[in-house]
Amino acid sequence: MAGYERPDHWTQKAKKEGYPARSVYKLEEIVRKFALMKRGASLSVLDVGAAPGSWSLWLLRTMQGTGRLVAVDIQDLGIHPEAPSFTFVKGSILDDSIRTRLRELGPYQMVVSDAAPATTGNRLVDQARSEELVEAVLHLALEVLAPGGALVMKIFQGGEEKRLLAELRQHFAQARGFKPEACRAESFETYLVATGFRSPLVGSDGQD
Repeated sequence: MAGYERPDHWTQKAKKEGYPARSVYKLEEIVRKFALMKRGASLSVLDVGAAPGSWSLWLLRTMQGTGRLVAVDIQDLGIHPEAPSFTFVKGSILDDSIRTRLRELGPYQMVVSDAAPATTGNRLVDQARSEELVEAVLHLALEVLAPGGALVMKIFQGGEEKRLLAELRQHFAQARGFKPEACRAESFETYLVATGFRSPLVGSDGQD
């Protein structure tokens, strides 16, 4: 764990550019590789597990005052944007009232999640908790995404990725795993990226 404390290239870059955490460059690479949004794009985006706020800050900078960004987390953010297009909802996505609030603020063209469970150091336990969290994010996304929307979720690698990708492909035109360069070499995190969300109405007529 000591190696995680040493600032690397990405940590130094994040500090220089004013981001709370190096994780911002994972989102940047994913968005670029999968062409999820363009600078100045007027999108409605939901950032799940947003604290400390690097992904939200990058999204706001990229959207350049257009569209809407909603962030949700059980912790306060380390950023305090005053943009009228930004809304922070404090609470858990497992809470019915929070899910209702997020639905009211939607629908969204993109849902992103860098959320991770509190780790125990036991890889099997951490993987199981990560899978549960990913399932919760996926179920929320299915409730709030607009047709054609995209979903990005972090998961700890542990053998469930294929099952989750198969589940994603039931609801999206495409889904795949991807590990950005900014992930630490020793990290077992990766990302699931799905595009082309099909609404339940589309899926119900047999078009899967």
